Amino acid sequence: MTHPRVLLAVIAALALPAMAQTQTQTQPQPPVAPVKEVRETLHGVEVADPYRYLEDAADPETRVFFRTQANFARVQLDKIPGREELLKRIRSLSEFRTEVTALDVSGPRVFYLKLAPGLASPVLCMREGFAGAERVLVDPQRFVRDGVGAAITWHAASPDGRHVAYGVARGGREDTVLRVFDAAAGRDLAIEIDRTRFNEQLAWHPDSHAFYYARRPESQDPLKHYASLRVYRHVLGRDTAKDEIVFAPGVGGARDVPEFVFPALVVPAESRYAYAIAREGSRREIAVHVTEQRDLAAAAPRWRKIAGIGDNVTALEAWKDDLYLLSHQGAPHSRVLHVKGPDFALARAKVVVPEGDAVIQNIALARDALYLRGTVGGLERLERVPIGLLGTKKPEYVKTPFDTHISQLVADPRRPGAVLRLQGWIEPPVVVEVDAKSGDLRNTKIQPPPVADFAEMDEVRLYAPSHDGTKVPVTLVYKKTTMLTADNPTLLVGYGSHGRPLLPVFDPAHLAWLERGGILAFAHVRGGGEYGEAWHRAGYRATKANTILDFIAAAEFISKYGFTSAKRLAIAGTGAGGIPVGGALVRRPELFAAVVPRLAMLDMLRFEFAPGGPPDVPEFGSISGAAGFEALREMSAYHQVKEGAAYPAALLIAALDDPRFAPWQPGKMAARLQAATSSGKPVLLRLEDPAASAGNARRQQEEELADVYAFLLWQFGHPDFQPPPPPPPPIPSEEFVGPPELPAKGT
Repeated sequence: MTHPRVLLAVIAALALPAMAQTQTQTQPQPPVAPVKEVRETLHGVEVADPYRYLEDAADPETRVFFRTQANFARVQLDKIPGREELLKRIRSLSEFRTEVTALDVSGPRVFYLKLAPGLASPVLCMREGFAGAERVLVDPQRFVRDGVGAAITWHAASPDGRHVAYGVARGGREDTVLRVFDAAAGRDLAIEIDRTRFNEQLAWHPDSHAFYYARRPESQDPLKHYASLRVYRHVLGRDTAKDEIVFAPGVGGARDVPEFVFPALVVPAESRYAYAIAREGSRREIAVHVTEQRDLAAAAPRWRKIAGIGDNVTALEAWKDDLYLLSHQGAPHSRVLHVKGPDFALARAKVVVPEGDAVIQNIALARDALYLRGTVGGLERLERVPIGLLGTKKPEYVKTPFDTHISQLVADPRRPGAVLRLQGWIEPPVVVEVDAKSGDLRNTKIQPPPVADFAEMDEVRLYAPSHDGTKVPVTLVYKKTTMLTADNPTLLVGYGSHGRPLLPVFDPAHLAWLERGGILAFAHVRGGGEYGEAWHRAGYRATKANTILDFIAAAEFISKYGFTSAKRLAIAGTGAGGIPVGGALVRRPELFAAVVPRLAMLDMLRFEFAPGGPPDVPEFGSISGAAGFEALREMSAYHQVKEGAAYPAALLIAALDDPRFAPWQPGKMAARLQAATSSGKPVLLRLEDPAASAGNARRQQEEELADVYAFLLWQFGHPDFQPPPPPPPPIPSEEFVGPPELPAKGT
């Protein structure tokens, strides 16, 4: 990786085309949202909310607001001259992308999802080994009805590889209908089970004749949308109406199961035991319960808790009577513990992999070794811990071809070696097998090489000093010919929540930005997991201000370094990424030319009153307590907007009927910014309709990216993206009625 060269004199032949000044004429004004202020006193503090009514999706005035805002934004974005050409380029990069994801190796068969040219959404495929011929099992297009699209969002194959359970979501909804495909017969079984969203970890019984799936109950209360999920047992060939609940609060003696739980079972082969995983909301930590497989198979489990949330276990692997637990209890970078049945005493657990310099993100158990996916500052690596007759041995590094993101690690205790899916910011995805003896990697060739060429692009990792001296990693991607002119169009992205690191994702469409001289920057702020649990806790609840201040520090750093400047810098974040982006917007508006909060959390005093809010309370806290209220008020951008401040341009993106990120979050923020800003720069609310675009996610992503890039280049003053000036106002005129009538003679 190389640094851009510093220019002492601007070389015109190598510089970007001169950018025109952003149009100074009066911008068209968006429709005004009525103010209906709600005042309430929380823990002795009066809080004003001028747009609370927008939270009511059934309110006719709310529907009018979102419709008129969406129409206005569409008109303004379509007027940007370079947008259509940019969209064509994005589509040319996206159309020919082939992507293999969600690998599942069961016996000799390999199952996966594949998005290929000409497909609107991924199809479910199978091969007899990696070298076998590809066979498309399920195309979600056959579930399209009345123009409402469909997509396969998860799948899980049986141990013998004959059947594969999969979930179909329609109309952009999160809920799926569970179906089962018989690979031998080439058709679906007569199974349709609705409300089965969270089944990426669906477990099959080792005999392949039954499986265990999670299902949410029917609920009219939107705040209970994610509450009380239960695990059911289904036996192939039996009516689904007879499926039994095998894990839920009180079932089989299960105790301390939280209300907002995401449960799953682990039922290993050649074992007496089965395990239930209970994850509370968006926590990474899990509780672990155990029962005997024979009792589970009889739908009469006797659950015994062996690890609670407070034990800080984040993952497990099981085989025979052995249980391996990944835990950050007393080890911020995590370590691997080993316990054995029948007692599974965590107090007497043996440390088989001690804490090291790398943060252990995940573990996978193969016949030959325990494989560890680790990260240092967001740069991932793979370690292999051989397992012999006398137990585990010293970890060995497995060399990967580039600084990489291991987006999937697949292993099976019945098979030696492991399967990895690797990708980087500028390195395309590749699926490789790890040789159990040599540790060498072999390309499976299941993932075709990309058409997009990133050979002219480079990547660098720098470290920005934050307000308290903490070094915050910043990854930058740009053309190798980029100069430090402080004039480069730059988009800085942040997240920093849930202990999840901001990891590389290869996207060919990024070329549409990079090849124009644009820079993509990624701030690895506190609150994420780049340096383990300590990094997470330093941007969590009461310390969340660090997430925002780290992000501001990253913006200041890349500007001072010479990559860009305030007139060419934009910031963006999705979901919880709205906290650093919104926080930077209201604290330091002069640092940015534009902001793009996407499906973003911006009103943190109200987040827990949306359907997707309660599961996030463990991460962000609640206004029910004074300390939680103060922390949430500090991280709530909506409540810190100031009247008359000169805010940068904003493109806020919302999605209708999104249960995780309520559309009123960006909606309220858009209304507030439009009323408060004095800069004259546009504040647009772009609205997505998941039902209208369902089943064609590729097209939706292309359109959205074209809007974002075109909007930013407009605000950066790029001459090819300046809308025509509005027509001058008409000259006032009065109707000509002739000269006044003269008085008659003699008067």
